[in-house]
Amino acid sequence: MNSGKFIEKKLLVLGSNIYAPEIVDYAHENGAYVFVADYYPPEKSAAKRHADEAVDISTADIDALKSFCLSHKIDGVFSGISEFNILSAMQLSKELGLRFYCNKSQWDRVERKDNFRKLCQTHKVPCPEEYYSGPSANLTEAIKSSILYPAVVKPVDCAASTGVSFCYNRDELDKAVQEADSCSKSHSIIIEQYITGYEFTVHYTICKGKAALACIDNRYPVKVHEGNVTTIPAARVYPALFLDQYKASVNPQMISLCESFGVEFGILFAQGFYDPSNESFSIFEAGLRSAAECPCRFLESVTGQNHIHMLVDYILTGESDYDLNLEDPDLHGKTCGIVSFTAIGGKVGRIDGLEETLSKMPNIIRFENRYPVGSIAPDGNTLRQLMLRFIMVCESREEMVKDIAYLNDHIHVYDTNGKNMVVKIVPERILGLE
Repeated sequence: MNSGKFIEKKLLVLGSNIYAPEIVDYAHENGAYVFVADYYPPEKSAAKRHADEAVDISTADIDALKSFCLSHKIDGVFSGISEFNILSAMQLSKELGLRFYCNKSQWDRVERKDNFRKLCQTHKVPCPEEYYSGPSANLTEAIKSSILYPAVVKPVDCAASTGVSFCYNRDELDKAVQEADSCSKSHSIIIEQYITGYEFTVHYTICKGKAALACIDNRYPVKVHEGNVTTIPAARVYPALFLDQYKASVNPQMISLCESFGVEFGILFAQGFYDPSNESFSIFEAGLRSAAECPCRFLESVTGQNHIHMLVDYILTGESDYDLNLEDPDLHGKTCGIVSFTAIGGKVGRIDGLEETLSKMPNIIRFENRYPVGSIAPDGNTLRQLMLRFIMVCESREEMVKDIAYLNDHIHVYDTNGKNMVVKIVPERILGLE
């Protein structure tokens, strides 16, 4: 890539969320002048500190952002991986006549769980049995009586596991429907078969209308609370141990799905389960964006390419030299991972051993701390519990086991009462499926 391909271009980045600082840096490296807008002060926003100019406009205030873009002759609008900020960037780009990697119709076909289920059926992608999909108010007694337990209830239009519940009887179903309805902007839900197996996330890159498998993980969950609660991925390890089975039985259908709705440049992630007893897969939801783990952070190190950078290229220039032939879900034989310490909840009192440990671990290529000392970690069962995250590139799973053990032994997080406030993964788990 030429270092000056964005010279004389102006990029507005919305929000200070995950991967926003890296987008700012990439645009800078290639000659763009970069603004970052949201309501955070620079001291709480790495993206603003990296930018040429910080703009104090909420990412929800489309009118004010539009006026800013017109007065400053902005060439493109983008964000990190925040669903809210992506939607704001999409709307703003449409109103300004600027390029964006997808439109709202394409977004909704993937992000809304009911629409995505229809896409899966059309392209013969295996998915759980659906008991009901539609407005919560239209859920009849007859439909409730036909549901087999356990079942899963979700709002059709929420991310990060928000509003998701597992139900084992009728009373739990009624509570779950109320919870999902309260989280849904459209007051619509989906109720589906509870699938057993091992969860995974798969990412696809769409370039010039063609799609290729970028990576697939094994998800290693932990529970923050007891009971029938959603689990949190304490580790995601790539490539998945069932990569070959996935490529043979599901990948062709997913390629067809990714190429079906007219996106020229994009990223699609999908979540599913793998059942080793019969080597079957079931895909249950997806997004037309990178998932929160941002695997591009290690993919760039392994393959030399970054599909989020590809989107910046497209937004600012209308093209990209991204090469799908370089995608390698086998990761050139390496083992990559995103390992997290999961917050139990509370105010962070101190973090011991962090800087010293990081300085001794060359396999950690990136690191993030979502809840620094003095901040309050939520007490819930969603991806917002993820606190410390370590992006790793190792030669093998066995090497990663040793690295995780070292992290666990040398980094400790305490609340203001001196109590441990994180859940850590048992390192040896990543050698198997669970």
